[in-house]
Amino acid sequence: MILTVTMNPAIDTAYQLDKLIVDDVNRVVPKKTAGGKGLNVSRVLCQLGDDVVATGLLGGHMGAYMGSLMDADGINHDFTPIAGETRICLNILHEGNQTELLESGPEISAEELAAFSAKFAELVAKADCVTISGSLPKGVPADFYAGMVAEAAKHNVPVLLDTSGASLDAALEAEVKPTLVKPNLTEINALLGTSYTPEQVADLAAALKADERFAGIPWVVVSMGAAGSFAFHGDKIYRAVTPPIPAVNATGSGDSTIAGFAHAIAAGADDVTVLKTANTCGKLNAMDPQTGHLVIERWDEVYNAVEVTEL
Repeated sequence: MILTVTMNPAIDTAYQLDKLIVDDVNRVVPKKTAGGKGLNVSRVLCQLGDDVVATGLLGGHMGAYMGSLMDADGINHDFTPIAGETRICLNILHEGNQTELLESGPEISAEELAAFSAKFAELVAKADCVTISGSLPKGVPADFYAGMVAEAAKHNVPVLLDTSGASLDAALEAEVKPTLVKPNLTEINALLGTSYTPEQVADLAAALKADERFAGIPWVVVSMGAAGSFAFHGDKIYRAVTPPIPAVNATGSGDSTIAGFAHAIAAGADDVTVLKTANTCGKLNAMDPQTGHLVIERWDEVYNAVEVTEL
């Protein structure tokens, strides 16, 4: 079983408009999705045929509605209830633009956080792999993900951590490390205080190797958008180049990539298969208008076109 964690989920509501008329009425037909990075991961894993359980925090009427959306998507879920309302995030697609309005979400009490921690400890003991995705809600300390990684380590369960900012910093500084981190190029430059480009992969890899914060993390993956990604696993450094594709909706491609990593790592795949699977998932999501969903019928075409080379 793969366990996905979304601590600050949202009901993602998309409005498609030919033209956004400011300071006037815009009539729309909404498309509502159980959102949050971990739920995107969950949907892709379901498509790949994995046994998935989604967990995190849900509250209020919106939380109940989100549960029904997950049911409709066929996602098994076991969330901890909270008093606050689960947030709503709006995505307005207009004239080739994407305008987002993101609620910050409810504040979590110490009692609610303790209840979730107990739930996580129960679930992780049954898991083969864990993904932790996205931001932490208000009231949750920055080192909370680091504590979850340590709990998973008690059961020898690999953890794939996809976050940024203070929660990533805390995880990198912790004694027990996640199995995989996946910052993008902008985030990794911010962490290192550098300005590397996709053409400087070798230099960036050397800088990461020299940074003690990344020591002990088996997989460090740096995503570079259309330029693909590079990764080091143990002593090996890899460059993954992806084929050009007709991108329809890139939202959720990073989450889909994490799903691919989880799918392959849980299955015990070799390094090249892990990287090809993850990059294929990211590309196939970008080809689909639905976030956290793959154009699965083009799997073989894209998978075979992903090039992974050892540097």
